[in-house]
Amino acid sequence: MTTEGGPHHAFLTLTARLTELQAEGQRLLEHSSSQALEVVQDALALATQLNDAHAVARTQVLLAQAYMQASELHTALQVALTASYAFTQLQDELGQADAELLAGRINLSQGTFEIAEGHLLCAISVAQRLASPSGQALHATALNQLAGVKYNQGAAKDALLHLETALGIWRTLENIKGQAHCLTNIGNIQNSLGQYHAAIETLSTAYNLYKTGLQDKRSEGFILTSLARLHSLNQDQLLAVEVAQAALKAAEASQDGVLTSVCLVNLGTFYLEAGQAPASEQCLMQALLKSREVGARTSELSALDSLGLLYQKTNRPADASQAHTQALQLALDLDYPQGELDARLHLGEIELTLQHLHHAEVHLTRALTLAVSNDSPKDEAQAHCLLARLAEQQADYRGAYTHGQEQLRLQAALFNVERDRQTRNLSIQFEVERAQHDVEIYRIRTEVEQQGRLAAEQQVEARTKDLARAQLEVVTRLAIAAEYRDDTTGDHTRRVGHLTAQIASALGWSKERAHLLGIAARLHDVGKIGIPDSVLLKAGTLTEEEFEQMKTHTRIGARILSGGHSELLQLAEEIALTHHERWDGSGYPRGLHTTQIPLSGRIVATADVFDALTQSRPYKRAWTAEEALTELRQAAGTHFDPLVVETANHVLSSLQTNGVQEVHSGLGEDLLLPEEATSQILTMFGQLLEERTRSEADAAISGRQHPDNTAG
Repeated sequence: MTTEGGPHHAFLTLTARLTELQAEGQRLLEHSSSQALEVVQDALALATQLNDAHAVARTQVLLAQAYMQASELHTALQVALTASYAFTQLQDELGQADAELLAGRINLSQGTFEIAEGHLLCAISVAQRLASPSGQALHATALNQLAGVKYNQGAAKDALLHLETALGIWRTLENIKGQAHCLTNIGNIQNSLGQYHAAIETLSTAYNLYKTGLQDKRSEGFILTSLARLHSLNQDQLLAVEVAQAALKAAEASQDGVLTSVCLVNLGTFYLEAGQAPASEQCLMQALLKSREVGARTSELSALDSLGLLYQKTNRPADASQAHTQALQLALDLDYPQGELDARLHLGEIELTLQHLHHAEVHLTRALTLAVSNDSPKDEAQAHCLLARLAEQQADYRGAYTHGQEQLRLQAALFNVERDRQTRNLSIQFEVERAQHDVEIYRIRTEVEQQGRLAAEQQVEARTKDLARAQLEVVTRLAIAAEYRDDTTGDHTRRVGHLTAQIASALGWSKERAHLLGIAARLHDVGKIGIPDSVLLKAGTLTEEEFEQMKTHTRIGARILSGGHSELLQLAEEIALTHHERWDGSGYPRGLHTTQIPLSGRIVATADVFDALTQSRPYKRAWTAEEALTELRQAAGTHFDPLVVETANHVLSSLQTNGVQEVHSGLGEDLLLPEEATSQILTMFGQLLEERTRSEADAAISGRQHPDNTAG
């Protein structure tokens, strides 16, 4: 008995010891202890001794995490891939998903985004088949990491949607840490999109979760880093420095080398923006050393770039040149075009200052080529600016003029690009609102059995109304994007909508239908998004050809709004097409007359002209309400429907004691736009933006091919 029981007892003892070591290693990893690597290595040796394939693979995942925490990323990746292969052979899907997720995280840290995406998609594909809480947690974590990949690839919309899906899973699992991480990443992307108010709210929610439910220094470091960046973008550099100092303290406590290097770069950059050069240099040198120590090459590149700018600002051109030259070499090693572009622009400017004109020309010519291939008009404009200075110093005045003209053209185009970016961001916002709505509705419906169907349905109705308001705001803002460029607040579309509803009500329309018409009226000029800026923004009188092109905005608007099943979109389509028709048949696009023109179009035509007359423009003063009404009465029977003008006169006259602005009160905005209809509008906007962008790009290319024409 003793002889037979001895080996079995020893096996059980070793197995128990292995379990203890794995648990201890996991605990140390969670607390970012430097002892984790040694403990996990002991566990792997014991698992190998026991010849337990599952135990070996599980311990390899822990070992890869320990190597990653120790900033030995190459070794960490090799161990993670070994574990993934082992789990695949063992047909252990949970283990395989865990190992693939880890491989994706490591590649993301190294900046190899396409490889990271492949591993993360594999992890998601496997985890989606697992119904256990562990499988769901892996799914959410992989989505979070995939969002990081997508954002770095320039796909902010996809990143936000992945994060919203992950956030819903974490909330279902009641996992506070996962929620905090997702919210932090969402806040970062909102920040980059210029949605500062939303970013502050999101990041504050994340930080409150940390304070109430987490004791995780790494999470604290990430959240504080994001808040510091937000304060810097808001031009509050001193507050950014204060928050970045707290982020660095948390990162150092977490013993995360990569995060520490990022925090040092940020703090040094904020010091530089705050005018504290000595403190900036100290931080950036520490960042450079730390990033090289842990192999965080993207952080190293950022540190070199910021150091170069510091040396330029402190009149140390030789040091600046050395830093930017190192950054250039690193960007070339990483095959990172944007990094190369930034470095060459900086080097070109330095060489220009030092009168090294040949070297400046080499860098700036290459920078211009990169800016064009990267589709980066801001950098392209900067390259032309520096090349104009270079040409002037070379006494090449024609070249200086040509580059100067290109710079001006690009700067003007940047205004249009920014407007289109804002429009696309609104499309992203709509998609995110819809994802949030779907997640919230799913959560509520899972509570029906516990809380009662009636209460849950009331919550669904409330959330749906919230979505309705969000959707309407997005579509209305898209209408504003197409409107007059000095109507940045949307006041014109809002006023036209309110006055339209007042006139319709006075004509006998029901309150609900007048309300509906008022909202539809706000989209009357939505088709202007398809008109080239060269026509829409022209300061002088349009040529006959340009006016014909301008008139197409009615058909474009109808095209955008067509196909909707709701009465709201059908009215909006009707208005967009007919609000420039005239009572006497001299309008466009179809030359309709009298009652051939839908009443909705006749009402909006009157409201639109009244508002245009009573608002100031660069070329005219604002008319009084009485002057505008006189003009409407004179045009009744030719331009406008006499009955509509008479009704408008009655409505407006009754409000004159309180001023014209009284017209614009009382119109609610809680109608629900059908989801498929809203998506259709946004899709059409995207297509039109792409068409117009291609058209303007073709025009720009044509201009480059004929520089004499451009200059003239």
